[in-house]
Amino acid sequence: MSTRRRTLGMAVILAAGAPMLLDAGTAQAATPTCNTSVSYTTVHGSSTTIPAASRNVSCLLARGNSGNGVKALQLSLNECYGEDLARDGIFGAGTQAALRRAQSQEGQAADGVYGPRTRDALHWRVAGFACDRVNGPG
Repeated sequence: MSTRRRTLGMAVILAAGAPMLLDAGTAQAATPTCNTSVSYTTVHGSSTTIPAASRNVSCLLARGNSGNGVKALQLSLNECYGEDLARDGIFGAGTQAALRRAQSQEGQAADGVYGPRTRDALHWRVAGFACDRVNGPG
């Protein structure tokens, strides 16, 4: 086989995979940052506060983010996972490490990034000092 045919063949194979790479990047780029928090229903019907982007609870939080969404996460990490984080609303090294521990405890990839899978796996603080999971939007 000529060098030209092999090069053309590789170009076709790479081009065929390009839409998948673009779709994955686009999906992540389209997921908003959690900039606030909202009241949300747990699996047992209680109310809790979880991070959100406006009313969208399918959002991301990572090191360097700040705001009420981070405060909601810090509260649940403290109350449901025994952490001792300052509820300062700053997603720093301590919050990232605490989230990794909670993700690991819940059988999730311990990447220290909060997103929809982590939201559904974590326990959230509810009234009466109890903790419960939320009903994710799907």
